[in-house]
Amino acid sequence: MNYEKILAWVVLLLSMGLLLLPRIIPICTGLAGGKPMTCHYTYQAEFLVTLLAVIVAGSLFALHTAEARLLSGFILALLGVIVVVLPQPWAIGLCTYGNCQKTAFFSVCGGSLLTLTGAAIAWYSSRKIQTDPENWEDNA
Repeated sequence: MNYEKILAWVVLLLSMGLLLLPRIIPICTGLAGGKPMTCHYTYQAEFLVTLLAVIVAGSLFALHTAEARLLSGFILALLGVIVVVLPQPWAIGLCTYGNCQKTAFFSVCGGSLLTLTGAAIAWYSSRKIQTDPENWEDNA
């Protein structure tokens, strides 16, 4: 098993963990003026972003060119940054009650790891392109 497959499994498991995080550590269910609080909208957005991360991470198993893996790693790094930014008060934000802060902590940690793993995939793929520019395809 090479580094590309290991990184693909790591990023897939990490993004699936982020996808299931609000089920493991649920957010509050409070209402503000009859409407859901901002944490509800934050984790609706995070669900969509992490679902996209799961799809891109799953595509890493089907991609055979280093250029496609480079682009996928870059997209995963950007999705990780979005996951980190969403709970911040200047973005969508969270409430200060209940488990929302715990969920935000693990979400920011997972988003940071997703960013680092996506950057590692992009770096490894770009290095592969630089060392062997004529043979980008992998025989996996």
